[in-house]
Amino acid sequence: MIAVMLGPAGCGKTTLTAAFGSYLEQMGQEVAYVNLDPGCEELPYEPDFDIRAYFTVSRIMREERLGPNGAMIRASELMEQHLPVILEAVKGLEADYVLVDTPGQMEIFVLKPAGPKVVGALASVRPTVAVFMMDPTTADSFASLVVAKLLALSVQLRLEVPTVLVLNKADLLADGALSEAVEDPCALREHIEKEPGLTAELALTCLEALEAFSQVARLVKVSAKTGEGMDALFDLVHEAFCTCGDLS
Repeated sequence: MIAVMLGPAGCGKTTLTAAFGSYLEQMGQEVAYVNLDPGCEELPYEPDFDIRAYFTVSRIMREERLGPNGAMIRASELMEQHLPVILEAVKGLEADYVLVDTPGQMEIFVLKPAGPKVVGALASVRPTVAVFMMDPTTADSFASLVVAKLLALSVQLRLEVPTVLVLNKADLLADGALSEAVEDPCALREHIEKEPGLTAELALTCLEALEAFSQVARLVKVSAKTGEGMDALFDLVHEAFCTCGDLS
């Protein structure tokens, strides 16, 4: 199985990749790591394939005289060009789980052609799931939780693979009501129904649409720092491939 780790900058993709990999290894599973982030400086895991062996953001900036954003866009183009190399490397990995770490600028990976093409190629080799993560800074209100679910649905539509949603850095989530709403869709709806205004009405309308997509309706809390929620993440990733399961 392949798990592609996605999320906005600073949500802890790389750290969770390492933590989830360690959890799987402790279960006796063989894990391979694939780094597709050409902008990272250090990794908390030993990659079995590292895109930085072919190009890095800093090298692109220096050689092509581009700024950070332009270099990331150029890197996405180079990633698409290197797709045969990436795919061949993944095919050769003899592991139960392949964890794919992606660039911090999620929007560049997801919205540019490279991301969907890479994920599509991976899915042609092994069952592939996208793990979309957020953190408490992007889930600081009930409406923000709805936004996160919508983003996860957008990722699923764009990448065309099962997509699950997790809240990383759960150890930093102090609000009790918000913490409850993270894992309980009914509680989320109840809290939003109590709020006045157009934003609440819009959030409820979005929830109705999301309820038709059970994979993104469920959200689990995890912490790469403390190890909280790894069992739930493991179950969620596997449930994504259950045609008869109900993730809501």
